[in-house]
Order: sequence, then structure tokens, then C-alpha cells
Amino acid sequence: MSTSSCLGERLRIAGTAELNGYNTELNEVRCRAILRRTLELFPAAGDRTRAQFWTGLRPATPSNVPYIGATRYANLYLNTGHGTLGWTHACGSGRAIADIVSGRKPEIDFAFTGVRSAGGIVIPAHAA
Repeated sequence: MSTSSCLGERLRIAGTAELNGYNTELNEVRCRAILRRTLELFPAAGDRTRAQFWTGLRPATPSNVPYIGATRYANLYLNTGHGTLGWTHACGSGRAIADIVSGRKPEIDFAFTGVRSAGGIVIPAHAA
């Protein structure tokens, strides 16, 4: 499975999650396979010789429920821990954190918005 989005003059294609701690080494075989399949489906999508591969860490919580909300610090809010569901949760999480930062209750009571403890720490809803 892969997904893509336009980023200016670039096409971003993503499709794997390497769950291996803090190791950010690229898996060249998987990168080439994603590129090959994308160009099979969309031959005019781009120039394969200009492909740039990139990797990064995917913060995830043990339960896969992201942390979204205020912290004990006045201007620090969390919207992290989505793991492999970052793109899937992006719009809903973005809307929820925008509401929280603006002092509004999120329109939808997402299970992952969390509640504030007495000390101001965000506690995921499933742990509250």
C-alpha cells in the first residue's frame, strides 16, 4: 500500500513503516519497489532519475492512541504519537489541536484528545 501527495513541484510517495527503534537506515529494496510500482501506475508522474529517498522516525504510543492536547507548559501542545496512522489521522487531529489551542472544545469527542490532570499533564482518554 502506498499514498502520495503533491508538495509544490514534487510528488511525495510513501508506503512503508519500518518499526525498528531509532534506526533510520533506508531499505533500498522497498524504496525502489514503491517507485517502480508508482511509475507503472502513473508513467508520467515524474522522472525516476530524480527520485530522492528519505526516512524518519514515526513517534507512536504503546497503545497507538496519539497524544493530543495541552501540557504543563503554557504554549506547548502535543499532536504526536500517531505511528503508522499519521496521514490517516492528520485532518481530524489537526482540527482537534486547533480547537484546543484556540480554547474551544473539539467538535468531536475523539478518544485520543485526552484530559488535563491537576498538574496540567495530558492523559490519554483511555488511561483517564
